[in-house]
Amino acid sequence: MSPVRRTEINSGDTVGVVFEPHERANQFAVMLGGSYGGVPEAFARRFAENGVSALALGYFGAPGLPSALVEIPIESLQRGIESFSERYAGGRSVGLLGFSKGAELALILGAHMGRSIGRVVAVAPSHVAWFGLKPPGPDPDRRSTRSSWSLGGVPLPFLACPPVVMPAFSEKGLRTDVFFDLSRHEPGEIDAARIAVERSAGPLLLLSGDDDHQWPAAAMANEIVRRIEENGRADDVTNVIYPGAGHAFFVQQFTRPPEPGTRPSYDLGGNDQADRIAGEDAWQRAVSFLQAS
Repeated sequence: MSPVRRTEINSGDTVGVVFEPHERANQFAVMLGGSYGGVPEAFARRFAENGVSALALGYFGAPGLPSALVEIPIESLQRGIESFSERYAGGRSVGLLGFSKGAELALILGAHMGRSIGRVVAVAPSHVAWFGLKPPGPDPDRRSTRSSWSLGGVPLPFLACPPVVMPAFSEKGLRTDVFFDLSRHEPGEIDAARIAVERSAGPLLLLSGDDDHQWPAAAMANEIVRRIEENGRADDVTNVIYPGAGHAFFVQQFTRPPEPGTRPSYDLGGNDQADRIAGEDAWQRAVSFLQAS
């Protein structure tokens, strides 16, 4: 592995860590993690080891940031990205990579930030904005009745979680895809919550598994493609769906397996072999895609 430099950023509402390659970088990207919160350092370190200067940017669930994924102001992310661009990339556009809720956020930022954002990698993506999440605690129901995101103090349109949905469990744990069942929503509700991906300045790379038990990422990736194509930009999207892979194929190598005798808390779908194959290919694609910026 190539040596990298690590710099912590904690300025105003920007909380993150920059990883720089030992040699001068020509590509720059911002990493956004999922609904577990915090700062996705492992993503950024991996890209820096491959020659990309990367900012792991937090948006909730870290000191100095909101504790709940509810109405996160996207302006705070814009400021962090623009500051990274000015300080490290000479004001040039930067790439984005987001995983899960971070993919939802990355696509929203790409739609709102114009040419400040170049290429976007969305791993296990969503084509709509969803309801927010409350922090873990004694209340087992983490669902919020509010949007995940806001802009200018106004919540972004979102799909709410139907109140009558009951949790679903398998031998692996809780399946959350029942809360993200698009068939429970009227077409008008879905259209209002759609992310305007066609407004992104750069191309998109979508990566998902077809056995995702967290939410229907593959189906939502197909919806992103449809919207891009309807707006005459079919050449600007690459959609890769991995057979048998679940929600966590991209992060599998960074997570510890459950201790023997313990039960995983979530059923994320997929299996070890399919997730490993998908993860290896996805990382190669993501690095190559952002290196091309």
